[in-house]
Amino acid sequence: MQSAQRQSSESSIRLLIVARDPLERDRIGDLLGPEAGYELLDCSAMEQALLLLERERIDLLFLCLPARELLESAALLAIKRSNSCLPVIVLDDAIDDFTGRRLLSQSASDYLPLEQLDSDTLQRAIRYAIGTKRQDEEIDQLRHADPLTATGNRQYFYSKLLEALARIDSHGHRVALITIDLDGFRKLNDSLGHSVGDGVVQQLSRRLQDVLHDQVLARIGGDEFAIIHEVDADTDLRASTRELLASLMLGVSEPYRTGERETMLPSSIGVSFAPEHSREFDALIRQASQARQRAKQTHGCSYAIFETSRDSDPATHITLEPELWEALRQEQFVLFYQPRIDLRTGKIIGAEALMRWRHPERGLVQPDEFIPVAEKTGLIVPMGYWAIHQAGQDMRRFRDAGFRYGSIGVNLSFRQFKDEFLARTIRRIIDKNEIDPTRLEFELTESALFADETHVQSCLKELSELGIDFSLDDFGTGYSSFALLQKLPISTLKIDKSFVGGVNSSKDDEEIVRAVINLAHNLNKKVIAEGVENKAQLEFLIRHECDQVQGYFFSPPVPVEDFMRMLRNN
Repeated sequence: MQSAQRQSSESSIRLLIVARDPLERDRIGDLLGPEAGYELLDCSAMEQALLLLERERIDLLFLCLPARELLESAALLAIKRSNSCLPVIVLDDAIDDFTGRRLLSQSASDYLPLEQLDSDTLQRAIRYAIGTKRQDEEIDQLRHADPLTATGNRQYFYSKLLEALARIDSHGHRVALITIDLDGFRKLNDSLGHSVGDGVVQQLSRRLQDVLHDQVLARIGGDEFAIIHEVDADTDLRASTRELLASLMLGVSEPYRTGERETMLPSSIGVSFAPEHSREFDALIRQASQARQRAKQTHGCSYAIFETSRDSDPATHITLEPELWEALRQEQFVLFYQPRIDLRTGKIIGAEALMRWRHPERGLVQPDEFIPVAEKTGLIVPMGYWAIHQAGQDMRRFRDAGFRYGSIGVNLSFRQFKDEFLARTIRRIIDKNEIDPTRLEFELTESALFADETHVQSCLKELSELGIDFSLDDFGTGYSSFALLQKLPISTLKIDKSFVGGVNSSKDDEEIVRAVINLAHNLNKKVIAEGVENKAQLEFLIRHECDQVQGYFFSPPVPVEDFMRMLRNN
């Protein structure tokens, strides 16, 4: 790989040229001329370009490669995953209108013929692309800012935590996730009003910003903030975190100004470490939250670092079973949506609806803490009907807003198939909420299929006649009957994330994923890969013609408002 630098200034515009023929690279350099003040980098292959994009600041990318080859390899989509705001100009003399439209649909900024290209046209294309890039970056910054505190919002936090976790493997980094909230904030809000509460949250935000340096700060709840503290492999994470915590404790221990008086509101802080406690996104957040709940048991400002023995002890947890009915009555459950991405277009084609519990004391409770209890007690049946009802209301919001999407997947438990009124109840929910059944998909597990084969077939047949689709979740982890697959109206197979996670490290997982994709297509079914967490996994799935993907590489499950913003900016 060569580098022809016209200007090394940090503020200069850096252009990367990908060209197999050195003459094409030289032609672009000649058209620009040294007086233009650009810094030119070049390489000969897409693989080299993607590595450069990870390491270097690049402002614009020229692809002197055949357009059809770029489209067939989904290279443009891979570039956009690497840098969503990066403008890409394709230079090829064999681009007709149809091919050009396809390039633009896959996020190319422009396309130009190289042979007939002149300096004025090239300069104009660069100016337009760079101007658009700056606008996109400004919009992206606004999209990730919390309007009340000007810190990062929840979506910003999700993306930054995923990036930090990815650096554990690639650079040996260590990560501390710190969550902080105010004790008694709900009572303050109820007694003095939300405007006073907003003022206190702003004061807390400023105090945190005064203490932090290069750490990521985001507001992820009403009075809840998250801090991502990342260190390199040679730094003692625990010692570094304790120093930061000492500064935080000093910063938040002063009283807050509420109108003409001062109010003491202690803060509780919880900490979890990656990879020591977990490498999983949801697990780290849950562990930090559990540690924070333990910190609340100490009077005044306090912090706690997650400990498996103390924070996983059932005696320290709220007994969930008697609270689930109350949670249903008090409407404490919410649906989060994890987008599904069509690999042919790179656009959101739907989402999976996932239940979360907004507990009044514990905050957001993850499903692996309460779903097993709900399954065991049978409460999953009314909870499942609630999920369909809520998804229907959300789908009406999507429709009224004019959003385009494929379908919304809702999980059906094997327990629900023991209800003889399942199909009739679902039909009533659909009618009541005016749900378009062609946009509704039920995700089934293999245990649900074999719960009562005759009853399951009858239910699926009745629901299928309404236009509802069905997918088989976690495919490959159980004992699916191919005969049953062909008899039932199942249109989609979902590859379990445990296999997707191993495609780049395990030959067995690679073969399983490839076989499931081929099997699905041979049975005329779509295939969705779950748990996509990095580019290498995505590129494997693109190469083997997987239809759709979902996973933290694109987005974790997000609240409905965030998902609607994603649809708006699809």
